[in-house]
Amino acid sequence: MDDPVARGARLFDIGEFFEAHEAWEERWRVATDKVERHFLQGLIQVAAAFHKLLVMKSADAASRLLAKGLAKLDEGPPHFQGIDIAAFREGLRACANDLAADHLARAAIPKIGRIRPPRL
Repeated sequence: MDDPVARGARLFDIGEFFEAHEAWEERWRVATDKVERHFLQGLIQVAAAFHKLLVMKSADAASRLLAKGLAKLDEGPPHFQGIDIAAFREGLRACANDLAADHLARAAIPKIGRIRPPRL
């Protein structure tokens, strides 16, 4: 069975931000762990921000959602569910700065990359 977190990461990395949001929300709806729910909400907001920016052409809404999502991801650990959150956050911060300066290029949106399975 395809894990919604991994599916969302793959969708995000190919620029399917709305679909990534939907995949992560699927997991968020059933998650009971507070840390996991907060982390997923951050990812959902980040994906929604890029959808707002690139599809709906709403830079202001995108900027607000990106800030909210990044704040949630900042509260979590540097690695979560196999994702290198520290590197992803760094790329998101650069995007937030570029968006504030009104020159964010789609190519600058960071990739989540390969999700590493947890160590036993």
